Amino acid sequence: MLKPFSRLLVSLIASRRVFLSGLGVASLSVGCTGYLDDPALPRPASLTGADSFVEEVRQRSVRDGLVEAKDYLVDAIPERDDSRGEMESRLRRASGDLDFIYPDAVATLSEDRRSGIQIAFIPGMKAKSGSKPSKPVLALAAASEEAKRLGFGSTLIPAVSRGGVEENAAAMSDSLAEVFADSEEVILLAKSKGSHDLVHYLLHHGKDLPAEQRSKLKAAVILGGTVQGSFVADWIANHSDAWATGTRAMLVLSGRGNQVQMLRDIAKSPWTEAPEGFPRNLYPNLTFITLVVIPGGEDGRPVGADWSPLLIDQIRKTAGWESPNDSLVETAAGLVPDFVDAPQWIVRTSGTHAFPKGDYLDGAKVTPNTPPLEDGTLNPECGREIMNAFLRSLPSSVLK
Repeated sequence: MLKPFSRLLVSLIASRRVFLSGLGVASLSVGCTGYLDDPALPRPASLTGADSFVEEVRQRSVRDGLVEAKDYLVDAIPERDDSRGEMESRLRRASGDLDFIYPDAVATLSEDRRSGIQIAFIPGMKAKSGSKPSKPVLALAAASEEAKRLGFGSTLIPAVSRGGVEENAAAMSDSLAEVFADSEEVILLAKSKGSHDLVHYLLHHGKDLPAEQRSKLKAAVILGGTVQGSFVADWIANHSDAWATGTRAMLVLSGRGNQVQMLRDIAKSPWTEAPEGFPRNLYPNLTFITLVVIPGGEDGRPVGADWSPLLIDQIRKTAGWESPNDSLVETAAGLVPDFVDAPQWIVRTSGTHAFPKGDYLDGAKVTPNTPPLEDGTLNPECGREIMNAFLRSLPSSVLK
């Protein structure tokens, strides 16, 4: 799903006049906050709190090239998958056959049991202008409606329009408190920047829930998440390139300087503040279910990028390095860090950040019955289809 985060970045470069004026006053507006990379070396993952796996993939990309790094990811990601390929296999099977349901799937549980399972959908951002839902939010709304139709409790968490991580986490705190209080078991599903908000919430807000309620959290589903930061946000927020500096200045000049801090938040891994023992010490029954996107191009890059080719080209020219990504998030950085002591079930797809338009690695479509809209953009109804397949494939063992 193309998220409002990417739409925000498109809007940041849409005004040439404001951008050029921003270049002229950049140093006065935002100070000298950029970094200069050695073109021969990748950006050290440790600078944004990403794990050793992100660093390894970056080093391989520089040393061996994007194609070799992508091939390495295809084989290396399953080694981090505690489901041993089962979750990916099951979701792929259910996606391709609308009539098939695994006998141990959560969708086969009794009506009473399903009604006690609350699924909360966390979009991260509201809309490009804050006035109406974006297509990704509409897709999550459709997914929420499908979960209700199948007998589950379901809540679409209101998102703050282009809010920062702490702003969004605080804003959804009351809604999630109700979800935990009114349920027997809880599944939290977050898309893109929503995963950042979710981890921050679990660290700083959810910890105040009673222990009995925290034990209800069974799964955190991460869809194309910025769970270890976004390299695009890092470039815009911190790089000294004229486009990055001018974008920061433009935000300040247009009264949106708070969004510079938002981008700096998204650039960093939300796990940098995690204490030892987290999340097990607070959420003992939590399993992460992570969908990551491996670029589908023969050159190791994503095919059919859904937002600004101009800005992506500028990043490629000036960052000095590149690793396989979905056009907004590095594939390796879409995984829960290796130091997190909780099970992680992984589903690999191929394509771009708008993953419902993509494929599984065997070429099967993620949402074969909901094609993109005529203009090639995301069809929000895809949320209904992928949620149906997910609940027909998710093993009830995740509920422990």
